[in-house]
Formats: sequence, C-alpha cells, structure tokens
Amino acid sequence: MTKKLGCYYHVCVVLCLAAIVCSPPLRADDAWRRPFDPDEHTVVLYHFDEGAGNETHDALGDNSLTLRANKRGLWGRRDGFGATARFERKDDDPNLLVGPANHDKLHLRNCTKAWTVEAWVKYEGHGGLDSGRTALNLCGTDDEGFSLPTGLRGGWSFGLHSKSGKGTLDRGITPWARFMGSPRGKDPNHDTSGILLPYFSPGFTDAQPVVITNNGWHHVVWQFRYRDQTHFFFLDGKLIRRIQLPIQDENRIVVNDAVNVGVPFVVGGFPHSQNPPFNLKWGTFEGQIDELRISSVMRYAVANSLGIIRQTLPDAGINISYSAQLGTDAARGDVTWKIVDGRLPRGLTLDSSAGQIHGTPHTSSPRTACTLEARDESGAIDTHRFELTVAEGQLLTESLPPAFVGVGFHAELNTRHLATPLRWEIVQGTLPAGIELTVAGSSRQFATKGVLRGIPRSKGWTPLTVQVTDANGEIRRHDVVMKVLPKTLIEIRPDQHTVALFDWQGPDGKLIPDRMGEASHTLTWTNMGGDRRVTWPGRNERFPQFTGHGEHGFASAGKGLPKLDFKTCQQEWTLEVWVRRGGPLQAFGGTVRGQHSPFHFGHVCGTYDKTKKGVWELYLSDMESTDGSMAPGINFYGAAADQALEHLDPWHRPTGIVGNRSTAGIRDTEWHHLAWQYAYDQDLHELFLDGRLVWKMQSPDGRRLVNDRAHDAQFSVSTRLTGYSRYGGGFNYLGEGNFFGQIGEIRISDVRRYGR
Repeated sequence: MTKKLGCYYHVCVVLCLAAIVCSPPLRADDAWRRPFDPDEHTVVLYHFDEGAGNETHDALGDNSLTLRANKRGLWGRRDGFGATARFERKDDDPNLLVGPANHDKLHLRNCTKAWTVEAWVKYEGHGGLDSGRTALNLCGTDDEGFSLPTGLRGGWSFGLHSKSGKGTLDRGITPWARFMGSPRGKDPNHDTSGILLPYFSPGFTDAQPVVITNNGWHHVVWQFRYRDQTHFFFLDGKLIRRIQLPIQDENRIVVNDAVNVGVPFVVGGFPHSQNPPFNLKWGTFEGQIDELRISSVMRYAVANSLGIIRQTLPDAGINISYSAQLGTDAARGDVTWKIVDGRLPRGLTLDSSAGQIHGTPHTSSPRTACTLEARDESGAIDTHRFELTVAEGQLLTESLPPAFVGVGFHAELNTRHLATPLRWEIVQGTLPAGIELTVAGSSRQFATKGVLRGIPRSKGWTPLTVQVTDANGEIRRHDVVMKVLPKTLIEIRPDQHTVALFDWQGPDGKLIPDRMGEASHTLTWTNMGGDRRVTWPGRNERFPQFTGHGEHGFASAGKGLPKLDFKTCQQEWTLEVWVRRGGPLQAFGGTVRGQHSPFHFGHVCGTYDKTKKGVWELYLSDMESTDGSMAPGINFYGAAADQALEHLDPWHRPTGIVGNRSTAGIRDTEWHHLAWQYAYDQDLHELFLDGRLVWKMQSPDGRRLVNDRAHDAQFSVSTRLTGYSRYGGGFNYLGEGNFFGQIGEIRISDVRRYGR
C-alpha cells in the first residue's frame, strides 16, 4: 500500500511538472474564472457582494476605498458569483459608483513595477450611442474632461471601445485604456490619449476572438509593465493585444507623477459637471460589473515561450559605474545569456548567468548596437538587438529663474553623467550680494547638483559663468545671467489704478475671475480639459500651461468688452503680463501626425482673433529675429484700415530698441515680466522686459493710435480664436498663432507704472 501511494505520488508529481512545462502560458489558469481571493499582490478588490444599499467595500478592509452611489445603488446577480454592480444608461447624469479622489492605491501609485486591472463585465446595450461608436468606461480616475469643475486631470481609465472606431456591439468591442501623468513640462506627452485605441495602435496577437459581440459575461484585463513600457490586453483568458510605448513618431510613455488629481475613482461611466451637460452619455456603461481587482503585478503570462523583454537600456556615463538588468518572459528554468553579434561599449561586460550588463566605461561612444541571445533550460532561444550609448557629462542648467529683492531665492544647477563628487565655482562675474553657491542635499560626496540660494539685497542683471568639475577632472561651464528684479513686479494686486486683473489663483481652475469684480470678464476654458495650472521655478504660484495647439486656452464670458480694450483709459495705460516661453518646439517637442511644430509666434492675450475682429493682442515672436530669441510685441487696430498698428516689436522695428539688442528678447524658458505702456499725449508706445525699457516708438508709420473699433470678439488668453469659444467652439486647434508655455498675472492699469 505504501509503495502504491509512493508510486502514485511520483506519477502525480511528474504529470503536474509536465503540465507546468507544456501548458501554454498565454492562456491564464482557471483562477480568473472564479471569484478572486485577496493575496499579497492585491491593491484593491471589489466583489460587489453587498447586493443592496448605496455602498460597496474593498475586500481587504480598507474603508478609505469605499465606493458610494452618486444617486442610488443598482444591483444584479450572477450564478456562482453572487451580487453584481448594475448600471443604466439614461438621458441624465449616469448612475455611478464613486470613490475617493487622489488615493494612492486607486491612482496605481503602489504599482511601481507593473499592474493588472481586471473585471468581469456584462454589457447589456446595443452600442453605437457614443457619437456613432461604442465607448464604455468601466473604471478609472480620469473623466475625459467631462466633469472637472476645479481639479487637475492626471489619472487613468479602463474600458471597452469599438474595434474599428465606430459601430454597434455586433461589430465588436474590445478592451482599451488611457493613462495620464502630470502635464507639467511635457503636456501633451504625459497622456497616452488615443494611442491605445484598437484602431490607432492595433497590436493584435493571433488569439481569437479579439472582440465582444454579445451581451454575455466576459473577463477583461489591462496589464502594464514599466520596464518595457508595454500594455497587454486580455479577453477571456487570452492575450489579444500588445502595445509598446513609445510608438513610432510619438514620444509618449507612462509616467505616474501626477499629484493632487481632482477626478475621483469612478466605476460605470464618467461623471459630468457641466450645465447643460457636455457629451452627457459619452462613456456610460450599461449592464453589470463584477470582481473588479487592481494588482501590483502582471497576473497573466504574456508569452508562450522564452522571450527577451524589449526594454530600452539607460545611457551610461564615462568613468561612472553602470548596471542594467535584463529580463525574460516565460523562461523554463535558469537563463543563459551571450552576445551573438556586435559588442558592448568598452569597459562593460555581460554577466551570462545573471543577465546583467555592468562595468565602468572609460570613453564616450555613440550609440552601440549588439544582439543578445537568451537560452533557458528547455533549450528555447530568443534574441534581441539592444542599443547603448556612453554619453559625455553635461551641465544641463543654461539659465536661471528670476530673483527678487528681499525674497528668498533657490535655483538648482543640474548635471547628467558627471562623476561625483562635483566641484562648483563661479569663474567669471560675482554673485549678487546675499546669494551663495552650495551643493544640493546633505552629502557633498554624492551630490549631483549645485544650488544658488539666499536673499538678494539689490536689483540688477549679473552675467555669470558657472563651472563644474567632476571627479575625473571633466569640466563643464555655462554663461548665465542672474536677474534680481524689483519686488513690485510680483506684487501685482488690485489698486486704485487697476482696470482689470487676472491672477489665476484660488481653488477653481475653470472660472478665472477679474479681481475687479466684472462678471463679464470672467475667463473660462475654450475647450474641456481640467485645471492645467502648474508651478515652475521662479514663481511660487500655479499658473496655466499651454501646449501651443490652441485647444486649452481661456476666453471671456462677454464679447466686445470696453475695459479690456483700454477704452476707459483716458490718458494712458499699462498692460503687464508674466509669461514663460515653453521652448522652440510646441508641446514640449511632441508631434502631431508625426510632425514637430516650431514655436515662432504666440498670442499671449487680447481681443484680436483669427476672424480679424477685436482691437489688440500682445504676442511673443521670433520673426525677423537675428538670434532666434522671442520679443514681445503689439498689434492694435482702429475702425479704419489705415489706423492699423502692426508688428510693434523690436525685431520688426529695430530702430525703437533701447539699449543692447541682445537684452530685448527671450531665449530661455524662464519666467519673464512683460509690459506695454501707452500715453495719448505723446502717442508713445513702450515695451518693458523684466522691468527694463527695451523698445519705444512714437506714432509708428506716422499713425496715431485710435481706439474706436467696435466688435463682438472675446478677450482670449493663449489662443487666437476662430470664433466664439466656451467649452468648445472656435479655439483654433493646431492653428497658427497660439502661445506655448505658461501665462501668469495679467493686469490692465489706467496709468503708466514703469520707467517714470
């Protein structure tokens, strides 16, 4: 009896091991067919087993993750699973389950290497109701811009979408997802947007079927792995799509760095806050959802046999220790690595058993390619060609943010690929009184940054040459200018001479009031998009950031507003604005239809638009510039054609430049204060940059300014409107003349505030 048992046990083990080796990993095991049990990888799990009431709870017992019905809880039932969450589609705000906003677990912040988002779904509609397509939001922390009254977008959504981009259920719907990180300094490249849609980046495997065409229950999965920036979509246990980022002609990848996101976690559709609602039914799920789980690992295998993970290797630095760990999917036993073509940069070697590239390169090298082979114990082989660069060290900081008299200043000097410790010094020029150069952090030995800090005592523009020397004696230096500006330039507040003031502050990033109380001046979004205010060194406040594409500008509620056209300024005026140029390419170098868009001209604010209505606009432009820098300028229009005053800027009219031409433009991406002043008695136009007069001219072209034009245009910020725009309309998407960067306070005054 004992022998039989022993023999039986031996046969069982052999058979089980054989099953493990031979079974195709792409088909997930049967665990997904049953209600899920929490384990060490479970971040959140909703069974929806309550079956009544208006709440559903996390199965791990985290009460902060409780979901509540925004109207009333709807419930269904499924054999073998129990109660389910049910959702209806009506001509009203959708019935949703709503969780907390900005919760680390629900924003996938606990998933530092990978994640799996999965659910059982039963779509009970016919589809085709979302602008001719079927678009169903299952869950997530993004709202497609439909709901945010005040908060910042930056979350994710997981749902079902028409495979072909249009059509009803019988044409097929398939899983898809969207992920948004922080827009700060990279908008719109922080957002996968429509890249993961099935008709944009198909990525279909050979598995079938790839779509849902019926009203039955289906298990849907979205997996993501940071290491190779790859998204995996499963339907009923089969891997049906694989998309690696960035795709061709795009630079968008997943970076989970958004903070203070205002959209709550929602199940069953998108919340709406507009009145009247904006695309009310878009994304609303109709049917039942069950067993919604988020995990901090990829639960389902993504390869049938050994496959090398197609990761991008980080650059190495000269005389800096380097290590990069390689990886595989679906390996049977240990993996052995070798180089089969090409070579690694000198100083680097491949550990054949650990699958690690390591060492210390001693010379720079351009991008070097080599083909690596991985072999597992079953004899399976895969190869992949990797590229690796040994980059020279860099001093990255090329400019400094503005400083202000009597205000604390802190600016980091950043490096890359320089060996620590670093020695910092000013080799030309003298730091302004009150400012010192130190190293960042508490450890001088490993600090990779220098820091300029202190409280400057007097205003002035100081040229400096900053030099850094690394542990290998490598020297890098840059010429910069440290501008210490009068404190009054950031104390832009209402006073007896203020006509209008937009300071962008407060909890609401959607409705921006004129601080002088004129309701018709209130600015709001030209298109839906959420709060796009971010901070940037040089200013502590949050100000809106614009891509240059035109879709996320601001415009006034009213049209033809006399105060915003200086018509109440009887003798003189000042228009002042803080701006930060985003860079030479719109959208931080992002592409549209595979093309970059240079930033040459940007409408900062004004009532003049693409319909040629309105009176004036303040702009930044590098047109006619000899060095590529952007200068402020004005266009102003009277009622008659011969009253037009165009191209009032230093580059088009260089005879008006005051002082050195090199100080009249903006070359960097720092904050700058612009001011345009005008006096009727002298017919004198003046342009100031950072508190200094850089250009002036009387009666350009022999024409006096005449402010008699009537119009019905809006006052707009950042976008040259093509017509009326409010949460949609004529916002000049991808058109000429939109501003790229950030815009701060805008103030109109009935006096000349500067240079008097």
